[in-house]
Amino acid sequence: MGRSLDSRKTGEDSDPDLDPRWRERVRRDLTAWYERGHRRLPWRDDPDPYRVLVSELMLVQTTVAAVVPYFQRFLAQFPTVEALARADEADVLKAWEGLGYYRRARQLHEAARVILRDHAGVVPDDPEALRALPGVGRYIAGAILSFAFDRSAPIVEANTQRVLARLLAWGDDLKTSASQARLWEAAGRLVPLEGAGQFNQAFMELGATLCIPKGPMCLVCPVSSDCRARERGLQDVLPVKSVKAPPLAVVETCALVTDPQGRLLVVRRGPGRLWDGFWEFPTVHVSGADPAGRTFGEPVALAEGVRRLTGIRAQVGPSVRTVRFGVTKYRVELTAHSARAAGGEPVPGPGLIDARWEPPEALDALPFGSAGRNLRAWIKQTRG
Repeated sequence: MGRSLDSRKTGEDSDPDLDPRWRERVRRDLTAWYERGHRRLPWRDDPDPYRVLVSELMLVQTTVAAVVPYFQRFLAQFPTVEALARADEADVLKAWEGLGYYRRARQLHEAARVILRDHAGVVPDDPEALRALPGVGRYIAGAILSFAFDRSAPIVEANTQRVLARLLAWGDDLKTSASQARLWEAAGRLVPLEGAGQFNQAFMELGATLCIPKGPMCLVCPVSSDCRARERGLQDVLPVKSVKAPPLAVVETCALVTDPQGRLLVVRRGPGRLWDGFWEFPTVHVSGADPAGRTFGEPVALAEGVRRLTGIRAQVGPSVRTVRFGVTKYRVELTAHSARAAGGEPVPGPGLIDARWEPPEALDALPFGSAGRNLRAWIKQTRG
């Protein structure tokens, strides 16, 4: 296993987390700082295990500011494990609409079903049972155990791994398995036997507010005197992360098909691929990567694509709007065209589970991805 950066430079073999006095100082100073003041977050006010589960799945790769209103609305609609477990997936996706990374919504929904079926609707406090839940890995299990049950469970996530890397002056790429093992080891030593929940909250709070990715606020950090990166002047270069690959370009086109009654043609994607269960306007892949599997094996014109996808013959008009958005590793450019129905009845084609006509005012009730929401809003605006 690699050593901390300063150990490699100076020849020192000891790591700070091996020193019980260092661990005690970090615990004491960090907890005292947290007690003097911290952000009031709705899941902190009532650390019920179900609320912790919901909040942590929402927070994966998403900011606190974005999550707070979603969390409050989601809990109002699904206040208990049983309420969520018995809900339709479409309602869960609609409640999650706009938060992104929709796989998390499905995992949370399935986790609730497992908890209701296997644990009588009670979130388990057993580490193995928690890790067996859909979407619950080592970090989320540790968050539930420590926040809800005050169990001495470590956590390593985006904020705490940055804090740990600086405290240890860890100079290896954080994405490597060796780095992750080292940080989990240090987190396991740091978390106290009592007051684990408060310590872990303080740990995360430090990374979110002071020990930030760029320009860490070392002058007001409660543990700067025990930070090896600060001691060596490395706080602005650590942690080390490998450079992300550039996004893959995607070009797509869709048809805003209307019938004589002014209804719009919408389709719902089937399971197993990106955006499954979501609604969209009939969309055809044009070039580049194909994240949602919309290709027919050959390039097709938009009108022909609409016919194959829905059974509707359409007269395609000019482009009316272009939407650009990112999803996972892709950067998508979607151009929408006006179109009019010229015959046929809607029947779902390849990769779809539904195709239907909907009046514009009914679209708000359906879960759409980001591009669909953009077009939905544009349609509402242009039609008054």
